[in-house]
Amino acid sequence: MLPGAWLHWACLLLLLRLAQPCPVGCDCFVQEVFCSIEELAAIPRDIPPHATNIVFIETSFTMVEARAFSGSPNLTKVVLLNTRLSHWEPDAFGGLPSLQDLEITGSAFPNISANIFSNLTSLSKFTLNFNMLEALPEGLFHHMGALASLQLQGNRLQTLPGRLFQPLKHLKTLNLAQNLLAQLPEQLFDPLGSLQTLRLSNNALTSLPQRVFAKLGSLQELFLDGNSISDLPPEVFSQLFCLEKLWLQRNAIVHLPPSVFSSLGNLTFLNLQGNALWELPADLFAQTKGLISLSLSHNRLETVSEGTFANLSNLSSLTLSHNAITQLPAGIFRDLKELIKLYLGSNNLTALHPDVFQNLSKLELLSLSRNLLTTLPEGIFDTNYNLFNLALHGNPWQCDCHLAYLFNWLHEYNDRLFNIQTYCAGPAYLKGQVVPALKEEQLVCPVTRDLLGFQAPRMEDREPGSSWDLIAEERAAWSRCTYSNPEGTVVLACDKAQCRWLSVQLSPRQGSQGLMYNATQEWKLKSSCGYMKVIVSIEAQAGEP
Repeated sequence: MLPGAWLHWACLLLLLRLAQPCPVGCDCFVQEVFCSIEELAAIPRDIPPHATNIVFIETSFTMVEARAFSGSPNLTKVVLLNTRLSHWEPDAFGGLPSLQDLEITGSAFPNISANIFSNLTSLSKFTLNFNMLEALPEGLFHHMGALASLQLQGNRLQTLPGRLFQPLKHLKTLNLAQNLLAQLPEQLFDPLGSLQTLRLSNNALTSLPQRVFAKLGSLQELFLDGNSISDLPPEVFSQLFCLEKLWLQRNAIVHLPPSVFSSLGNLTFLNLQGNALWELPADLFAQTKGLISLSLSHNRLETVSEGTFANLSNLSSLTLSHNAITQLPAGIFRDLKELIKLYLGSNNLTALHPDVFQNLSKLELLSLSRNLLTTLPEGIFDTNYNLFNLALHGNPWQCDCHLAYLFNWLHEYNDRLFNIQTYCAGPAYLKGQVVPALKEEQLVCPVTRDLLGFQAPRMEDREPGSSWDLIAEERAAWSRCTYSNPEGTVVLACDKAQCRWLSVQLSPRQGSQGLMYNATQEWKLKSSCGYMKVIVSIEAQAGEP
């Protein structure tokens, strides 16, 4: 906004404030009144008659008298935030036939009476958050038939009367999060046929009655996270045909009935992270074909069967991190053609099948961090055309010839990749090196100790399938010979034309001595190609460096 225009509006607001009477300690703007003076001792009686909204913030009055707002019948919204209210007279909000939004948040009263809120027939939103309420009277909502949103978050409610919500047939949102609810009456929610969102997060629930949600046919979002639920009844979600999002994370669920999600054909979001699941039933997701996001992280899964995700053709995000998975079937992700994000970090994976990501052409993010991977098979990312965020850190990568595919792939797509922190764990002379910073000539495979000391046999003397055949195959594939001493401290890589890379480790063991100045040391190296002699001399010279 231009300075001149801002000044114009500031002057207009000032004139509007000056042109109308306003209670002491309050600010009045057209139809809104804000009272935030701590010394305000009571609800002011001189609220402008045309005001529709009034807000009290951190005021010091402790009581609301009967019909305290009756002189302002046009009020549609009353908000009391962080006040010191502790006492209410009957019919405290009487005389407000148009009141639609009433909020009382951040006060400290443990109990409340039903007669305080009588005759609020137009009320559509009622908020009683963070007030230390310990109980609610059964008739609290008897005169609130128009209520669409009810917020009761952050109190100390341990139980609820079974018929508490009986009048609320039009309620769409109910928030009971952050209370101390340990159990729910089985018919508590039966009157709420129009409910779309139910929040029960962060309570003390250990179980759920079988039919507690049976009458919630319009429910779209259900929050059960942050409780202590250990088991789910098989039919607990069976009538939630419209449910789209289900939060079950941070509970204590050990196993899931195979049919527990079978009625949730419209489910798009499911969060099961932070439970104690150690296996998944084979057909658990057979009927949830619309799932877009699924999280199973922070559980105890050791294996996942090949058909577990077979019907999730719309899935775009799958999280399996922080489990104990040791291996993945080759076709585990075969049908996830829409998958964009896949999190497999913090598991116990030691190897991956070359085809495990084969059909994931839309994959953009893949986390393999903090596993036990030493190498990746050739071609594993060949069909992941959109992969640009790859997390590989925290694995014991062996930087030898078997890592050449990953090395070349990282170099080929270096311009579009980020989040690459890949370090060598071995061999010893490359430990701590960044993989993409290496040269390909450094990725060599020394001859294994059990072959050293034996000259390569003639072709006609080799037995089929012997380790010499494997070395020969490797040699043919790489067109390179790798010579090594028995300790693996001297490694020399040569191709047909010349030797391209030499690594010499003079002090391989703690306490051993290196090579003295003006001294020479000789090593006889062996490989499947034959022998090679390496001589290293260190000669100290006087003079300027």
